[in-house]
Amino acid sequence: MQYYFIGGLGGNCYHLVPLIDDLGFPVTFLDPYREMIQTEKDLHAWFQGQIEQAEEICLLGHSLGGDLARYLAAAFPQIQALILLDGGYLDMEKILPLEEELEGTSSFMQQQVFSTLEEAVLAEFGDGADPTPIARKAVEASYRWNLASEQYELNLDLEKVLALLRLRRQIKANQISITDKPVLFIGPRYQEEPEWRKAALNQLDPKIKQVLLEGLGHELYSEAPEIVAREINNWLQNVHK
Repeated sequence: MQYYFIGGLGGNCYHLVPLIDDLGFPVTFLDPYREMIQTEKDLHAWFQGQIEQAEEICLLGHSLGGDLARYLAAAFPQIQALILLDGGYLDMEKILPLEEELEGTSSFMQQQVFSTLEEAVLAEFGDGADPTPIARKAVEASYRWNLASEQYELNLDLEKVLALLRLRRQIKANQISITDKPVLFIGPRYQEEPEWRKAALNQLDPKIKQVLLEGLGHELYSEAPEIVAREINNWLQNVHK
């Protein structure tokens, strides 16, 4: 079995390192945000190029990456197990209109500019925090130097990001049936759940193993990699029996 991970928007390979360390096996990080993926055909071609001749795959996806992973799991028979990390289950139409999401994403990306990488690290962790070297590297890798503006900006291409957000609405991952293979969903359990999230969790197929973790947020795999890794490894042991 080969393991692949599709990150959420803004995630990079350094965010994944602690989870891989705790899992104890190699996981290949996939980054769809570097490609112009506008259609399902584009998504198929991109993924096929990443996995090449892999015959047995366990695919992990976080957030928006979870939506893409759920779609791909239904499209590629090589994917024999699926792990969704707080992704692949929401009906975005019930949360906010597409245009509002696109405008909000564009505004956010334009505002994330810093004079130095240290400023970016401080903005991420706050004063007095002591991030690990790998956590610091994850933040630093999220930015690039813009020679024209002489500032650090998010290392993302806005048009490629917006294309994927549009595609997510088209593929409607939350409606895709994936019960022909083992699926694990891990997400946070909030003290005050929004109604739309409660409804989405209740609508997850009962065949999907659902694990909700107290005290964690949306970035759960980087917040508490040891806890998430333990849940994944326990589930994989049962899958492989």
